[in-house]
Amino acid sequence: MATTYRYLLADLLTNDIIAELPLTGVAFTEQLNQAGTFSGHILLSGVNTTEFNVIASTIPGRSVIYVDRDGVLVWGGIIWNRSYGSSSQQLSISAREFESYFERRRITQTVDFANIDELLVAQTLVTDAQAASSGNIGVIVGTETSGVLLSRTYYGYELKTVYNALQDLSRADDGFDFNIEVAYDPITLLPTKTLALGYPRTGTVYSYDDPNAPVFEFPAGNVVEYEYPEDGAITANVIYALGAGSNEGKLIESDSNATQLTSGWALLEDTSNYSDVTDSTYLASLATAQVLAVAAPPAVIKLVVPAYENPVFGTYGIGDDARLRILDDRFPDQLDEIYRIVGLSVQPGEDGPERVTLTLTFTTN
Repeated sequence: MATTYRYLLADLLTNDIIAELPLTGVAFTEQLNQAGTFSGHILLSGVNTTEFNVIASTIPGRSVIYVDRDGVLVWGGIIWNRSYGSSSQQLSISAREFESYFERRRITQTVDFANIDELLVAQTLVTDAQAASSGNIGVIVGTETSGVLLSRTYYGYELKTVYNALQDLSRADDGFDFNIEVAYDPITLLPTKTLALGYPRTGTVYSYDDPNAPVFEFPAGNVVEYEYPEDGAITANVIYALGAGSNEGKLIESDSNATQLTSGWALLEDTSNYSDVTDSTYLASLATAQVLAVAAPPAVIKLVVPAYENPVFGTYGIGDDARLRILDDRFPDQLDEIYRIVGLSVQPGEDGPERVTLTLTFTTN
């Protein structure tokens, strides 16, 4: 049975559905702890633009788009760009997931957190942002906790974005995962968006005892092709985290990967900037987390997999673990490891089968 995609357009503030458009050339992505993207276009000469409410439903910065796949919402975000070409007669739109809204929201009042659960800090930042006049886009905030307490002050004069504040919290040594998930409300059947927080992570941890746990195999399996890039240019084994202050008074904390340095690696240094951080302990935890993340070329693999073969698209998601098995010239002794899905790209395939590209990183969980 053919997969059916629908593209629903709504108003950002009211969430009222105002159009359904027959978009083509669609591609969308999801990223762990980041805002995924969407792109697509519509041939204006082939539709009644007034009847379909095309122009009013695609206003950049005001309109949102939801992607429905066989009755399930699989993507949602804000339209930030659109462009029309007279020669092609196509109106192209691009959007980013709802996390991108909080890139445009600033912490304008000083707020102090003393020995507060880190997830409550994240929830409060989003709640406060939505409490502003015309600032409530309807993101539901939960009550998750992590047990990790921190003290943190956000100064209004820094005008830090809410998104950057969330990312800094998530990247600390005892950080967490965050995402804004979309789904249909089971009662109203209207789209909802929910801030999902997970400590120490979101997603399903792989279990060898689970017969339904996702397994990807190449070449004698369900992987069409893969790419295994390794980028040493982003490697660092010493990180200097730069905090608040200037000149001699600037707060600086550092950390290093001693194991790597004593095993024969050359010294590779880098910096990370956190100009609003005044707590040296918190700044040190950011340095520790950063050096762990970049101390070796990250093991990243991109897989192209069919949407319709086991594990079928929709049974796995961002944050989940998966087993990867590869036996070829690159891995002649066979790679058989547990990886984590941190990125997902989908092309619905109007003229062919759906194409799903997964980005996986090595996990020690």
